[in-house]
Amino acid sequence: MKTAEYGIQLRQGGTASQTLYQCLDAAVQAYPSVFAEIKFPENARDFKASYVTVLPRFEAARINDPARADIAQLLAKTFQTQLIYQDDQGFRELHEHLARPAKPLLLERLLPNCDPGWQPTLHFLKQDWPDLSSLGRALLAENIVSAGAEDALQWLTQHLGQDHRVDLSGRKVVIFGASAEMAPTAQFNAAGAEILWLDLTPPTELTASQFRGGGLQFPTDGVNLLTQPAETLATILAFADTEPLDLCLYAYAPGQAREMRLTAGMNAIVNALPNALVRSITLLLSPTTATPLDPTDLLALTHRKNTRPVWEAVFDGLGLLGSGGGAELQGPSGASRSVVGIQGASYQAAQYLAKLMTAETWVQSGTSSSEQREPLRVSANTAPITQTRSIAHPVFDAAFGGAAALGVQTFTPAQSQTLNGLLAVHDWLHPTAPQPGKIRVHGGIHTLPYPMDTALRVAAAIGFTQSPKLLGSLLKR
Repeated sequence: MKTAEYGIQLRQGGTASQTLYQCLDAAVQAYPSVFAEIKFPENARDFKASYVTVLPRFEAARINDPARADIAQLLAKTFQTQLIYQDDQGFRELHEHLARPAKPLLLERLLPNCDPGWQPTLHFLKQDWPDLSSLGRALLAENIVSAGAEDALQWLTQHLGQDHRVDLSGRKVVIFGASAEMAPTAQFNAAGAEILWLDLTPPTELTASQFRGGGLQFPTDGVNLLTQPAETLATILAFADTEPLDLCLYAYAPGQAREMRLTAGMNAIVNALPNALVRSITLLLSPTTATPLDPTDLLALTHRKNTRPVWEAVFDGLGLLGSGGGAELQGPSGASRSVVGIQGASYQAAQYLAKLMTAETWVQSGTSSSEQREPLRVSANTAPITQTRSIAHPVFDAAFGGAAALGVQTFTPAQSQTLNGLLAVHDWLHPTAPQPGKIRVHGGIHTLPYPMDTALRVAAAIGFTQSPKLLGSLLKR
């Protein structure tokens, strides 16, 4: 780490794969009987070479043990201790930095310019759908969503009425990474929510929009979550003004371990808020992390294998689609073997530790600043597979092209924003608090009967034959 790099950092000398290893190893040491059969690597070097297969085994063992929630809490807390804040005065624990006084950022505010109400455009599977109910049934029938996601869309059909108009008037919504392609910022604003936009970039598109059903507040000079976490916290407190907030954690950036550093920063800010100010926390899980699977997923996976085309069976017999199947079983419940090595250890640390494990912890015990430690309402849904700018890479581009051959459905950013927004609204409004990872728009990845890391190569090979120019882009890298 260069001394000029200030802000939220890994502890001196640490790497993403070492951090992920240390967190999992802490759980293995604390619960040896739970993880006795998973062959956990003895050192960080071996773990780095095998985490793609190790992480699903670890998660399968965790979810099949009564100590599941306690292990999640240990993992989440251990992860947060691996990040520090550094400036020209040295380094300190991140929570200590956030406890220091800071001034709120100067905000500008755009007024609403239309009546509140967001009416989603339901264009999926190459057609328009008349309602959320029929869309949900179709997505489930195609193994694109989990049963929980289909149930959520059915509930929204009844709750929103015939016009499916979403009204969020009176809600204050804080959106970290508000310009992210997966973030339904414009949709929530059209629905009438008062938005606090937290991002490096200004809200250019919303500034010009004619569909601002609610107000929009944003820092005049933008905000860097990695270097200005204390100022961000102070700004959120001023924006709340004692009113409860919906906190949406969408900030993301690849490279230099930014995935895990940004997620740790957002989590630390949330943990610094009292429970009374947190109406809900919303985050998006990637389908390419080790994910708990329910019995319907496992049945769909088996059905998918039994009805696969002949060419798939031939490829599988030759070992080209990997070995061991698409789910890891360490008991009656399974975990998806959907980790993709090309995304890197920082990505997995952010997705598995800083999102899934932290979401389960918040559901159980609230934020770390809470005196009463009351559970929180957490929307932690698996987002669709989406071709965004953040995953621009010839292999991914080719895999998107070949995904359909393996029965995997991909989405445009607009489609993902629509589904992410609708399912978050369900989690905010439903009388029963949501369960992290229950609602999933996995696109077929979680019912794929092969490890995703190897299936991706086959999908990419198919994509390269369809678009040979992508191979040239790969060779130039």
